Amino acid sequence: MGYRSVVEAVFYTRDKEQAPLLKLYVDENFPKNEELRECLTPIKANNAWGYHFICEDVKWYDSYESIQAYRDFARNFIGFAESKEGADAEQLSWAYEFVRLGEEANDIEEERSDDADGILSVRREIELNF
Repeated sequence: MGYRSVVEAVFYTRDKEQAPLLKLYVDENFPKNEELRECLTPIKANNAWGYHFICEDVKWYDSYESIQAYRDFARNFIGFAESKEGADAEQLSWAYEFVRLGEEANDIEEERSDDADGILSVRREIELNF
């Protein structure tokens, strides 16, 4: 069994010209773990280009090698985006957002890069529909 979570993240840019470099970076550096790669899909919507990562009903334990590899990738993605590498001495306008929802109502983990637009959000509501 084990404790399960829903995990979503986005790696994106609002600058269409930077989309090919972002795609290349993710394709070459995202963990090779097949289960994680199956959770990754390209996005081209609402002036955002990049990748959406969603894993439902997953054991998201930091002790797992695949989760460590994901976290290393995310840290490196942010570091690369904030460096002056690869963009003719201009800072890349890449962003990263991450949300993990655990089984317990108050178990929420969120991470965002400095340039994130807040396109991932958590909303809790109770609704009665007759």
